[in-house]
Amino acid sequence: MGLYISTPELLERYSISKGTLINWRSKRDFPQPLIKAHGKSSSRYGIKAVASWEERNGLLESLDIAPLKSKRS
Repeated sequence: MGLYISTPELLERYSISKGTLINWRSKRDFPQPLIKAHGKSSSRYGIKAVASWEERNGLLESLDIAPLKSKRS
């Protein structure tokens, strides 16, 4: 995995809708995208920020997902 994770990858990872992700950003302190979507591209989020958020919120255990790792850990 690179330095970023895209919106579609996050939606699939958590099995959520785009609306839920937007809600998490405003109400659950989910990281803001580092690169905002333009045209047909999708927003990109920093892997380290998302991984920290997952740990703080207990998502690794509750969703039984593997930790995110960037190529520059």
